[in-house]
Amino acid sequence: MSSRLIRSLVSTQGLRPALRIAARPAAVQVAWKQPVFTTASKDNKKKSNAESKAVREEVEEVEFERQFNEKDIQERYENSISSLKEHLANLRIGRANPSLLDNVRIRIENAHFSIKDLAQVTVRDPQTLLVTVHDPDYTSAVDKSIREAGLNLNPIIDNKMIRVPIPKPSKESRDKMAKLISTTGEQTKLKVRSIRQDGMKQLKHDAKHQPLDEIKKSEKTVQNMTDKYNKTIDDLLKAKIKEIQS
Repeated sequence: MSSRLIRSLVSTQGLRPALRIAARPAAVQVAWKQPVFTTASKDNKKKSNAESKAVREEVEEVEFERQFNEKDIQERYENSISSLKEHLANLRIGRANPSLLDNVRIRIENAHFSIKDLAQVTVRDPQTLLVTVHDPDYTSAVDKSIREAGLNLNPIIDNKMIRVPIPKPSKESRDKMAKLISTTGEQTKLKVRSIRQDGMKQLKHDAKHQPLDEIKKSEKTVQNMTDKYNKTIDDLLKAKIKEIQS
């Protein structure tokens, strides 16, 4: 091998490491920068929460409907008192009154009927009721039902009609009537109490959306009305019992 060839090979081998080194990519150095923090994201989040809260409050305001109505509560009280007055007016001991037979039930076959369904009751004179049965076939059934109604009445069949003499009141009958009046009064007071409970329940619901002082004022109004109508009931009962006992 000639000396020129040898020098050529040596020169080539020496260049290879250099070539490999030159082929490696140079490392890229990036300068470190201070991170920049911004409050924009926090502000946006606060804004979003505030908007959501506002929407919720608006929806609640739209959905809220005040339940308590003083006028409606007072009207219910008045209706209870009116019913009591009407009932007491029909309780007349010792005098003929068609309402005395309102609770009489007549059994026809397998059904029960009120006396108003089968007959007409009128006042013949202050001491006598006159019952006109629509169907003469039921006259005996009506007569029997009046007799067995526990009213201390002894009807008399007169042709196609039934005469019902009203006996003069005894002490026992007066006492029974007074007891009945007291029971009716207690039932009316239960209605008044129920109306009060409804009003207070409505105010409890409204308290979630109304000022406390306004709710307290309405509660006091309901209680005052309750006391007022309970006193009215007591006065009506005393007057009626006095009338019965006199």
